[in-house]
Amino acid sequence: MDLNKILKIIKNIIINLIIFVLGIIAIIAIWTSIQLNVQNKEYIDLFGYSFFSTKTGSMSPTIEKGDIVIVKIGEQVQKNDIITYKKDNSFITHRIIEIDGDSIIAKGDNNNTKDEPITKHAILGKVCFIINNVEIWKKVFSDISVIIPIVITVILLVILVSYKEKTGDKNDW
Repeated sequence: MDLNKILKIIKNIIINLIIFVLGIIAIIAIWTSIQLNVQNKEYIDLFGYSFFSTKTGSMSPTIEKGDIVIVKIGEQVQKNDIITYKKDNSFITHRIIEIDGDSIIAKGDNNNTKDEPITKHAILGKVCFIINNVEIWKKVFSDISVIIPIVITVILLVILVSYKEKTGDKNDW
């Protein structure tokens, strides 16, 4: 097998992988949109997990403003677990500092005061993973001066790949 055939196979694998990943992302986006807009849910339930963007630095340095927390819905909780619970119309992510029967007291790591007591029924779930520095990437990819060069680069790359295939040049893929 010559080098050109190997490079073409690798290129096809990469393109198929990119299409697969984009397809999965599209399916997840559609499913979350259905849950929020059609079923009128307050949070997304994706195979027993949900995710939230933190709005404040109350859990700093463990969780910073703009980080994404992935929450295992309905998980059993204990003292020192980081939980997400609903209070009024907001979801709050804080650490459990006291449990007394059905009453739970949480507090942000960076806060001086305890939260008001909540019941176990107010808890959505336990934080199982934190994705850091998402706020920076959100700002970068929402900036038009970044988006335009990325779109132009992708378009030029697609044109270049399709042009080389049509010309049948044996030295390039």
